[in-house]
Amino acid sequence: MNDLLPRSDKHAGWWLPSLSAMIWIVLFLGLSLTSARVVLVSADSDPALHRRLGDWMIQHQAIAREDNLLHTYHGPTVTKEWASEILFAGAARWLGWNGFVLIAASLIATCFWLLHHQLVAEGCHPVLAAGLVLAAMLACSMHWLARPLLFTHLFTLVFAWALRWFQQGRISARRLFILLTPLMVLWANLHGAFMTGLVLIAMYAAGSAISARRQSATASRYKVLAVLFLACGVASLVNPMGWELYAHILGFFRSSELSTVTTEFASPNFHTVGMHGMLVVLLLLAVILMTVRPRVDATGVLVVGGWGCLALLSARNVPIFALVTTPYLAQWLTEFVQSHDNLRWCRWYRGSAGVELVVNPKAGGVLMIAAFVCVVLVMAKPRLVGGAPILVTDYPASRYPIAAVDYLRAHPQAVRGEMFNYFLWGGYLDYALPEWKPFIDSRTDMYGLDLVHEFKTANDPKPGWEAVFAKYDVGWTILPAQHPLNRILELDSHWTLVFSNQETLVFSRAS
Repeated sequence: MNDLLPRSDKHAGWWLPSLSAMIWIVLFLGLSLTSARVVLVSADSDPALHRRLGDWMIQHQAIAREDNLLHTYHGPTVTKEWASEILFAGAARWLGWNGFVLIAASLIATCFWLLHHQLVAEGCHPVLAAGLVLAAMLACSMHWLARPLLFTHLFTLVFAWALRWFQQGRISARRLFILLTPLMVLWANLHGAFMTGLVLIAMYAAGSAISARRQSATASRYKVLAVLFLACGVASLVNPMGWELYAHILGFFRSSELSTVTTEFASPNFHTVGMHGMLVVLLLLAVILMTVRPRVDATGVLVVGGWGCLALLSARNVPIFALVTTPYLAQWLTEFVQSHDNLRWCRWYRGSAGVELVVNPKAGGVLMIAAFVCVVLVMAKPRLVGGAPILVTDYPASRYPIAAVDYLRAHPQAVRGEMFNYFLWGGYLDYALPEWKPFIDSRTDMYGLDLVHEFKTANDPKPGWEAVFAKYDVGWTILPAQHPLNRILELDSHWTLVFSNQETLVFSRAS
């Protein structure tokens, strides 16, 4: 991978980091030391779910095969991200929720550090590269969550980078296989979106095959990529479920109703703040295509156009689109500037590009390591020297039923029977209230549509909600204060309010 990184500028200041390293340091420190770390952990409750599953696997020293976290589902579980769950849970055992923050901040910072390295190594001016990386950050920030998904973002960048450089003749086929095949084994065990890598290989193979009709020099590349596709496909089978993991993932996406239960799999809503970054990247792409009018080869059309379509179909693909599109934007802008000396702003840009910027990977590496070590020491203060923690990271009481959970732990006799919970609290309750099992959590791919339909009947609520409660012996509810089901239970003499605050109401069925 060293050949993929730009070499040091011999005249750089020995004590200053490169712009790429500065991006890593600023991102890592910003995500670790500010209130952003709370968002990383609590934007949804999936980190708590992954921590619960990882804790179980560490405790039992085994990969989970059966699931019994929900009282509504008992059966085989899908272990598509077991390695990352163990990694996150292990960090949390040492640093608490700060352990999740440490891993997430490191993955996010490394992803954009590498992206900036790639753009500069391909000839893009470091400042222009930083601007394009910033646009990509805005698009990806919607999924800056302490979840296994961050591994997919990092692996996507590495796969797209290596494939792009192989197409350009910068790395050999042997190097491509040595790099991507073992990474696919890791990817298939760290996160279930490993098929993203196979899609990228297929796009580059198809693009090379189309280009081979016009350029005989590229005729052998699509054959190499076809073999790479097979090799990575076989490598991805090195996971606890083998080929059954493919069957599970494809079965999930075949059901449009099931795959859009959670908003991240639904089409993006451009009226939300989280989608503004996607709009920025689309605007840049549109402006460049209309004004620069670059020559786009078949691979560029497939990669940029294909992932653009996939991003419009599912918000989960927006970061992938931004990561694979940014190098093309940098290439097209750089080629335009280099070929248009008659434009004044192009001459100014080329003149500024000749100014030497500080590029010292050694200094950058030292500062990056120092920043990482300092943050670890700050997070580990109670364990190392005792006293109160300097950084406290937890789920905020304004969004999660913290007080209600504390009350139920202190007064377990206040409720009886099984729980009915708010969907977005499922993962948090899995972890924070193991004494009771939730009705539902975010793993809709595992327990299927029937349970989703029953949950919606009771949650909306619709006629038949009482039958759902009777079927699953629901004896108490824990819901946001403004939830519509609370209004019905308030009027029902068979239900009693046992806990209330501004965020949460807990109702219990009368004995």
